[in-house]
Amino acid sequence: MIEDMQDEARALLQAGEYGHALAEFSVLREIRSRREGPYSPMYLSNLHDSVRCMSQLQLWSDSTPLCRELHGKYVRTHGRGQADTVDVAKHWAWALVHLNDHPPAVRLYLLTADALWDIDRPQAHRLLGAALAHRHDVDPEALASPGTIDGVGLRHLEDVLADLRDLRAGLPRDVESDAAAFERTTIDGLVA
Repeated sequence: MIEDMQDEARALLQAGEYGHALAEFSVLREIRSRREGPYSPMYLSNLHDSVRCMSQLQLWSDSTPLCRELHGKYVRTHGRGQADTVDVAKHWAWALVHLNDHPPAVRLYLLTADALWDIDRPQAHRLLGAALAHRHDVDPEALASPGTIDGVGLRHLEDVLADLRDLRAGLPRDVESDAAAFERTTIDGLVA
């Protein structure tokens, strides 16, 4: 029975029926959490699919606690630079940006960019661009300069700071406005 629910939820997600898929994944999350535990691969997969649905439905407030839970678990089990962790970080940061909660979004962009530096430099660059575009009253360079963010040491501090300086020099002045920042960024970061 649970396999049938899983197949139906995935089919709904692939068909773009995000509201219905979210309902199915929510039920699956509850069942799997009780039966298999909150770190089981299928629970985490259902949680991740719920986050994807919420992003599509623009349920920013609802997705934030799920992103926090999933990101924390992925960091512990997969590491910061692994594809699933990065995907959730991008969903979480994007939700925070839409909620005008810029400081944690900027910190998340910086930490994820640092984790991606050796794996996917173009993606790291886009995320640093998003940190600059959505910085508002937060200075990403000042946040990164001590070498730690939220107790996490940056492994590529000098590279991140140099890229931030280069990006800042190339950004148009109007990117400080919300409208311009949203025009220049997507969930994946700064648009080239």
